Amino acid sequence: MSPKKPLRPCSVSGCPALVDKGKCPEHSRQYERDRGSSTERGYGRLHRKIREIVMREEPLCRECLKIGRVTPSYEMDHIDGDAFNRARSNLQMLCKACHARKTIREQGGFGIHS
Repeated sequence: MSPKKPLRPCSVSGCPALVDKGKCPEHSRQYERDRGSSTERGYGRLHRKIREIVMREEPLCRECLKIGRVTPSYEMDHIDGDAFNRARSNLQMLCKACHARKTIREQGGFGIHS
C-alpha cells in the first residue's frame, strides 16, 4: 500500500481548508451555485435538440477536416462564443480537443471569461 499524498490548501486564495485537490466542499458548492444550471447558461432542452440536428449534418470535426484529418465531432461550438446565438451559421461541430483549444485561445482557459 502506497502512502497517501499530503493534503493541500483549497485552491481558493486565502481559504485555510486542506483538501486532496482543488476546492474545499464549501467553495465547490459556491461555485456550482454561482455558475447556474445548464439551462440558465444556455444549454437546456432547446440547445440539446439543436445540437442533435447539427451533429447529424456535421458528424466530423470541422477544424480537423481543414487539415485533412477525419475525427468524429462531439461538441457543438458557437463560433462567436455566444451560447444564446443559435443561428445555424454560428454553429459548428468540433472534436473535444479542437473545442478545448478554441476555448483556451478565446477565453484564456476553461470557462474563464476575460
